[in-house]
Amino acid sequence: MNEDKTYSAKVVLVSFALGVLLCLSMCVYFYSSRTESRNVNRTIQQLTTDGDRATEAVNRAETGLSEAQDTANRISERVDESASVLDRLQAELDRIAEANGLTE
Repeated sequence: MNEDKTYSAKVVLVSFALGVLLCLSMCVYFYSSRTESRNVNRTIQQLTTDGDRATEAVNRAETGLSEAQDTANRISERVDESASVLDRLQAELDRIAEANGLTE
């Protein structure tokens, strides 16, 4: 009978130890799941922030490109105006030279 009590005590002790191990493993599993979830959330937040920054950079680049195109258009207009002025000056110089008999 004493052996039965010892055997029962061992079974209870082993069962208790298994229960504690099971509880500990469940705690570790849930803690690691929460940690992974936080890491995923942090990664999503970082990707969202990076996406917002990239969008802002693209918008600034588009604005800069538009401004550069406007500047190029203004420069082109000034070049055309300058060419026209030079043509008129050359025509005037040719007329003056002809009037003074300096043409060949």
